[in-house]
Amino acid sequence: MKSRLLIVILSAACAAHTQTLRVVPVHLDASVYIPKAIEFFCTMDYDRKACLKDSITLRRALAPYPLDRLGAWSFVLAPSDDWKNLVHSLRGDPTSPAFSIIEQRTTALESSLFSATPSRNEDLLLTFGVIGNALLDLAVTHELGHGICHERDERWADDYGRELRQTRTVDCTKTSRRKTARALQ
Repeated sequence: MKSRLLIVILSAACAAHTQTLRVVPVHLDASVYIPKAIEFFCTMDYDRKACLKDSITLRRALAPYPLDRLGAWSFVLAPSDDWKNLVHSLRGDPTSPAFSIIEQRTTALESSLFSATPSRNEDLLLTFGVIGNALLDLAVTHELGHGICHERDERWADDYGRELRQTRTVDCTKTSRRKTARALQ
């Protein structure tokens, strides 16, 4: 986007409440290939230097995966200070450091994925069993499971994320086969 300020409306699928998030676009060099339809943003209150550094880290974390299957998609980085209020307002799980809104073709990621504080690291380690780059990869692949496969179910997104981490690709038809098999049981 060419504008210096973009207003992104994030709305939860089953929530009547709408959260308006003010963001600025991040312009990255082409050192790592990412499809042009994918855009990066940081919230207005995200430190500018950290925004650029963390966006580069995110782009590197995304690069091994089949991003062309996402189509037009936005990644928004938000600081940890605002994270719980943002996620709570969308009726999400504030312990999670990332979430996607499929209808808005947007994934939001908490800054703790890039530079966590000791207390947040402890929370994330207790919840997810990993921290640092392993947690970033876990979050990225899980959210790509939502985005690539248009999957709302958290368990299926976990399965797709695991498949992405293992094979660098994903077969989105597995959900319909699994749901059919489960319904027949």
